[in-house]
Amino acid sequence: MFRQRFNLKLIIGALVVLAVVTSIALFARPQAAGDLRVYFLDVGQGDASYIKTPGGGDILIDGGPGNEVLNQLGKVMDLGDREISLVILTHPHADHLSGLSEVIRRYQVEEVWETKVDYSSATYENWQQEISQKNITSYSPKEGDSKNFSEVKITVLYPLSSLENTKIDNPNNASIVNRLDFKKFSVLFTGDAEIEVQKKLIDKDIFATVLKVAHHGSKNGLSEDFLKAVRPAIAVISAGKDNKYGHPAASTINLLKQYAVRIFRTDQDGTIEISSDGEGYTVIKGL
Repeated sequence: MFRQRFNLKLIIGALVVLAVVTSIALFARPQAAGDLRVYFLDVGQGDASYIKTPGGGDILIDGGPGNEVLNQLGKVMDLGDREISLVILTHPHADHLSGLSEVIRRYQVEEVWETKVDYSSATYENWQQEISQKNITSYSPKEGDSKNFSEVKITVLYPLSSLENTKIDNPNNASIVNRLDFKKFSVLFTGDAEIEVQKKLIDKDIFATVLKVAHHGSKNGLSEDFLKAVRPAIAVISAGKDNKYGHPAASTINLLKQYAVRIFRTDQDGTIEISSDGEGYTVIKGL
């Protein structure tokens, strides 16, 4: 009888250990050597994308509304990693900015890219104060500016010239557009740049494997000419479930389907991970 009870305890103990190990594996899956990982974070009605380079660099593009970005980063960043090499604020609307203020409070951020346009909001003013207080290097990029993370390169395609202290009627069209390149794999991040901006980029080298569709897939977020120039295999749309704006627009979804582009949406698929060895890629959704 004693031996049976003892064996039962051993079995239960082993199952508990197995469950814990499995849980850790699911939420902290190690990065394959040489792989790039790009996460389109499910932060609701807003944008936030996290990039882990093969060499260990961390890049965060936008922070979404509220502080959900912190929960999402906790799921995808390496355990104990509290450093972010580069934060990019595409433009100062709250649905891209709000979460970043809390990020720079809790993480050690090496550098910030932002347009520094003339824009008035309490959220934006608080963000500027946080950057100043923490002495974070802040830069207003323009076309051609780039940063290398070993074999990974991030290049600014828009704005065409610095917009620092410039008053912009529509801040969406002051979005930083950049492309991430890793060997034969690339991702085009468009912020909320609408068709007006896209027209200025059509004749440039904007081909990309993955397109982060601008402005949450709104009717002004994608033109046919722009899509034909990018020629993506995958389109990712960041939007909140049942949002009041009706994003993404049916016209945008239909256009992507017309060109046989695979569509992933944070409002339906949750956080989306795209990993690549520089040649092929894999997509995991629902993280």
